[in-house]
Order: sequence, then structure tokens, then C-alpha cells
Amino acid sequence: MKKKILSGLMAMTMAAMSMGLSAFAADDVQVTIGKAEVEPGAAFSVDVELGSVPSSGLSSIDFAISYDSSLIKIDKVELGSAGKTGADSQEGDLGDTLFSWYDTGKQIVVVWATGLTDSQYWVKSSGKFLTLSGTAKTTAGTAELKGGAVDRAAYPGSSAKADVVFSAVGDTTKDYSAAFTNGEVKIGAPETTPAPIVTTAPASKWGDATCDGKVDVSDAVLICRFAVSDAKAVLTDAGKANADVTHDASVNAEDASKILKYIARLITADDLEKA
Repeated sequence: MKKKILSGLMAMTMAAMSMGLSAFAADDVQVTIGKAEVEPGAAFSVDVELGSVPSSGLSSIDFAISYDSSLIKIDKVELGSAGKTGADSQEGDLGDTLFSWYDTGKQIVVVWATGLTDSQYWVKSSGKFLTLSGTAKTTAGTAELKGGAVDRAAYPGSSAKADVVFSAVGDTTKDYSAAFTNGEVKIGAPETTPAPIVTTAPASKWGDATCDGKVDVSDAVLICRFAVSDAKAVLTDAGKANADVTHDASVNAEDASKILKYIARLITADDLEKA
């Protein structure tokens, strides 16, 4: 890992020094960071896509993705198809230093850099460049994945901050600016099942949830609304007792279904009194 980071820093130093020698091109390289939705403690993966890659290709790429370590943990960063150019096999002993990443605790730093001057081995394709895999913490929330520059000096000994690097370093050097579309990992609260509504009062007329002296569709409708926590659906204690025609000490859609069967004359009033 130290060799990879050192090689990456060397490539970044060359790219940073070249910044002062050429102006940014008019077209931005598009970097789109994906989104994921997971439950607390669950695994996730997010793709990072490149777009508008110049046809001449890119030999040096250096940027970071900031994230909230209190909400997510990044376990792995894998190179996607857009970054698999065959340069690693051409680099010889330095092939394993072509791509590297490291986690600062606040940023995932990504470096792809080749010393090959043959542009056929440069990044030329749009598409998936990276896949970030990790695990959500147990707290619900949204962890933004924000693309940008690495939080360090532009090159060793410099007082200037690093910039995003998308460069073609060959016989001539050309640098490209980048436009990021940020992503996120949304961690939702785990689903919970509402506690059953326990009845306490004795029933006066089975099925009469509205307590109006008769059993009809309005009783089934009130029970259904009450079961889904409709704030305007109010059941008195007597109504709850009458509504519990399944005799399970709770009021839910099963009670409404049994009452509708009674209304349709599929069962009798005696059936409402029995579980």
C-alpha cells in the first residue's frame, strides 16, 4: 500500500506542476456519484461514472469523495471497466501502482496514473470508473458522497491546496476541469409493526364499531382507517370492543373483513360473536 500511495503522490506531483503550464479545456469531465438506500447496518455499493471523457484520453486522475464516517464505513473501492485499459500489464513491475485508493477517515482518495505515453492505454471510455462498497452504521440519516479535490497540499512543500486532476501527460500536457454530481447513501429507520390495539370494554353489539346501534359498511370503513392510524378515525372503548369480531384482543383489517362478510350475508350475527 505504501508503494501505491508513493507512486500516486509522484503522479499527482507531476500533474499538479503541469497545471501552471496549460489552461483548462472548455469541456468538463463529468463525474457522477451514485445513490443507495439501505437499512441500518446493511451493506451497500455505489458506482462512480465518468462522462465526457476526451477522445485523446486521460493519463492521470486524482480526486476525492468526501463522506460522513459517523453514518457509513467504506470497506472497498474497486476499479470499473472505464479504468481497466490494459496499462497495468504494460507497466511491468509498476503495474500494481496504476490504481490506488486510501481512506483518510473523511475522504476516499482515488488515484489512477500511468507513465505510458501511448494513449491507447489511457482512460478513454465513459462509464463505470469505480465501485464503492461499504456498510451503513446503525443511525438513520443521509450520508452525502461529495466529489472534489483531495484535502492536502498540491505537491510536497507547496502551500497551495490540491486541485482535482484530469490530465493527459505525454509529449504535450493538457488538463481538464471536472463537474461532479454528488451521490448519497440514505439510511432509513427499520420498519416496525404497530402494536395491536387492545380492547378492554365488553362488547354491546358485535361489529358495531361506530356505536350507532347497527352494523353496516361504515363500521368496516372506520375499522380500516383506525388500523392504518388515520388521526380522524376515532374508536371509543365501546367501539373497540364491538369491532373485535375476530376475538384476538386487537382491532385490525381482519375484523373489517369479517364484518363485510356479515353485511354480504356470508355469515350470521352469531358468527360475529365467535372467533
